[in-house]
Amino acid sequence: MAKDKFHFEIPKENIRNEKYEKTGGGISVKRDNHTEHGLKLLTEVFKLKETEFNKKDYNYTSDIYLQVETPRGYSIKGQKQKIEHLGLEILTYSSSNKSIGTARIKKENFENFEEKLNEYIESDDNIGKTYFSPIEHILTIPTENKIKSEIDLNSNEEVSVIINLFNALQRKERLAINNTIVEEVKQYTEKVSFRNFANGITSIECTIKSKFISAIASEFTTIKEIKTNQTFFVENSFPAEKIPIELKVLPVQSNSIICIIDSGISNDGVFNNIIQGQIRYLPTGSVDCGYSHGTFVASRCVFGDDIENCLGTHILEPYCYLLDVPVFGLDQFGNEKNPTEFELRIAIEEVVIKNFEQIKVFNLSLGIPNPIIDFQFSELAKLLDFLSKRYKVLFVIAAGNINRILGNFPVDHFNHFESRIGCPAESLLGLTVGSIAKYTNPNSLSINNSHSAFSRIGPGADRGIKPEVVAHGGNLVSPYTTAPRISTYGISSDGLHLALDVGTSHAAPLISQYAQKLFDYYPNSDPNLVKNLICHFSDKRDKHSLCTDANSKYVGFGEPNIENAIRANDFNAAYIFEGELDQENYQYISFHIPKTLACEEDSKLKIKITITYDPSVNPDNECEYSNSRISAKLFKPAEKGFSAINISDNNYNLPWNPIIQFEKSFTRSYLVGLWDLRLRLYTRGNLNEDYKQDYSVVIEIIDEKCNKNVYQDILNEFGKIYKRIEINIAA
Repeated sequence: MAKDKFHFEIPKENIRNEKYEKTGGGISVKRDNHTEHGLKLLTEVFKLKETEFNKKDYNYTSDIYLQVETPRGYSIKGQKQKIEHLGLEILTYSSSNKSIGTARIKKENFENFEEKLNEYIESDDNIGKTYFSPIEHILTIPTENKIKSEIDLNSNEEVSVIINLFNALQRKERLAINNTIVEEVKQYTEKVSFRNFANGITSIECTIKSKFISAIASEFTTIKEIKTNQTFFVENSFPAEKIPIELKVLPVQSNSIICIIDSGISNDGVFNNIIQGQIRYLPTGSVDCGYSHGTFVASRCVFGDDIENCLGTHILEPYCYLLDVPVFGLDQFGNEKNPTEFELRIAIEEVVIKNFEQIKVFNLSLGIPNPIIDFQFSELAKLLDFLSKRYKVLFVIAAGNINRILGNFPVDHFNHFESRIGCPAESLLGLTVGSIAKYTNPNSLSINNSHSAFSRIGPGADRGIKPEVVAHGGNLVSPYTTAPRISTYGISSDGLHLALDVGTSHAAPLISQYAQKLFDYYPNSDPNLVKNLICHFSDKRDKHSLCTDANSKYVGFGEPNIENAIRANDFNAAYIFEGELDQENYQYISFHIPKTLACEEDSKLKIKITITYDPSVNPDNECEYSNSRISAKLFKPAEKGFSAINISDNNYNLPWNPIIQFEKSFTRSYLVGLWDLRLRLYTRGNLNEDYKQDYSVVIEIIDEKCNKNVYQDILNEFGKIYKRIEINIAA
């Protein structure tokens, strides 16, 4: 393989925009008697005013927050435009009832709303019936809807909870309301703190008896939810062979830095001169870091997957430097101290904001044991998504481990609800990593290059692919235990021994290194392209043969092949483009198929396309969490103009999910030369009309019969159009 077969950059001259017409609407709601309907709504409005005007935060906000319900069989999403015509703004949709949503209305608009409602009731032709008919009920938000079901409201036990305000609040409002709620909470407990996070969420942390929670929720209209303050965990590795005394640690290859947010990295032994700094965020009561898990993870991040080879070679070669951010500690008795979600959010936010200009990859090999739920995103995941987009960084996140057998293996085991990924792996913009096995023995549960028995599976909270990729994290033996050679190797907490362990925690750092290499190789690119290259150039991996769900539920797009992300092989070539979409135009990306791939017996054309983008997210509306989506359509040249291609097989395109991938093989009825990929941006939520969406696209041209040197053919025929992307190999 030629060393300079770097991928091609699509020039801006190949990009054109064409304006499109926007359409919209909704199904009309019929009413037998509009006047009676209006009178019922008016009664509800009077009751709403009586309740809301007496809330303790009423004077601190310019809005009234309420619940709107459409008739059974009509989704509130489908009636949104009509309802909002009355001055209401739909903020969230219920995940359990499509007819229910949370809305707000400006206080100055509420009187106008009542006037329109009276006109609807009193006028002969019920003026405004198009807009009022979809409203079945308009009510105060029920207190029980604000409190997560895992909290036992009748218990006298203390529980650590997070009180979140609506993100839609203005900053001044949040400050005043926050202070008022804190004073209210202090009537029940002194264990209270708060923070205004960068993504606009105000969170109040407190430890309080469960039986008092309903009283607090009922007094404040601006409280969005009250949920448990989850605790995060990591596991310790097992020491193994002593590292050779004569071991030589070679100079670091790259000047780049990866941030390890974990239990701390031992600064002894092999990590001398690799750790660039330490920023401690240890839980209250800690006297030192835990070191075991963090050191193991860090070693796999900088030294890779074959650390044990140093026993024979006496050499270790680190790829890059590390920033150590310990968040797990030990108390004076050696007991583990684990961070809460609130504490972890503070640590990650501060570290990213201080270091994003120097550090692009942040490794999170941590999580909670509870599985995620459809259309529910943790506060940590919401913060990660905000930081990812605002500061152009990439979080590499472990999918989580299944720590016990959940049923007959493998089918019942993976069909169990506890096999699903855990927080914060549901992060929409993060890159979630599962595990595959690389070593086996006669009793192992997984075969080589297949899904590990302990590796949690998808889908994500939006039902999209999670984990996106996999890497070596170890294997288990029957019935469900570890064994030395089929585990993974790392460095122990003393920095002087090898250690053994299994887990997605030890697959994630391998992907962190891959990601950092791509940031180094493509220094002017953002995380969209790095994530794209990792997902696009992944080799297929297998699930357990008895499991019938799609492979992607277990292993995502596969195991990244870093070499293919840099260079073409003998029978393929890839075009790369990073662009920006507005809300008014189709964008056409033109690329070329060489004439050597014309319909002939000795070649077979295949096109594979991956698109990645970083939508803004709506932390208030988890059912419509992503605020933007991109649609894509492929066009081939025809005798006259172009014709669209129907792609039904090998197509991953979940609306509002930030990864699109599709591929198609062609055997007949196509022309070579200029082809088009058409993209369109859709938005929702509170995005401005001038919002633009960054994206990246990789278009790979393949000869499936492996006869044509596609790369050289493109150079020969179109070398004046496409230039190689010069890769910074010496990063």
